[in-house]
Amino acid sequence: MIRLFAAVVFLTLFPGPAGAGSKAEPPVIVIDPGHGGHDSGAKVRGVKEEDLVLSISKRLKKGLSKTGVRVFLTRSRDEFLTLDQRDRIANEKGCDLFLSIHANSARNKKAQGIEIYSLNKATDEASRRLAARENRGVRKKRGEVEALLSDLLQTAQAEESVDVALAIKKSLARRGLREVRLKSALFYVLVGAKCPSLLIETGFMTNRQELKKLGSVSHQDQIADSIAEGVSRYLTELNSGKRRGNL
Repeated sequence: MIRLFAAVVFLTLFPGPAGAGSKAEPPVIVIDPGHGGHDSGAKVRGVKEEDLVLSISKRLKKGLSKTGVRVFLTRSRDEFLTLDQRDRIANEKGCDLFLSIHANSARNKKAQGIEIYSLNKATDEASRRLAARENRGVRKKRGEVEALLSDLLQTAQAEESVDVALAIKKSLARRGLREVRLKSALFYVLVGAKCPSLLIETGFMTNRQELKKLGSVSHQDQIADSIAEGVSRYLTELNSGKRRGNL
């Protein structure tokens, strides 16, 4: 399936020279595997979030690279990066789309599903708590961070981010992953990247069944391929004029 979309997107992005020697520049997608180094993220039954999301991110990079876009990882090994450093890498690469990959945890051990977050005020209290947890590395008090993020919402490309999120959700559903929620929260890491940005929680590590699936290579491929397909469909529609946006 990904190979089909690779061909479609590549032809859409590179339809041929408009003039002598001219060629459209392919979009740049930056994938950010969350946590790393001394910040392992969630740790459940000996499994670390930092390891799971790095594996999924590498698979996502491989899938997206087949579509003709340029793809970069903020980290390709177990290392710590601040939220500002992650954004700096994205901007230095000239990102057109920023995807921060995480794995969720909750007090409710039955909580399950994939959550795709765009930047906006928190959808609910659970989203607010999650954002506060992910924003811990910022050297500001919680209230100051939220005030900063609220001020920056006007410059965030929120509408386009939601469109990409919806395309990914549809792709996940087509591949059998139907419990997917689109949500929003004030994630600091989504502000600094100067492009449409999403934070994707790929599943709940605190749910025994989901933790087992997240450790499965086939399930990681299913998630990565679904995200890649969703992004590919979005780019195809965008470049065919069916969508508006700047990607």
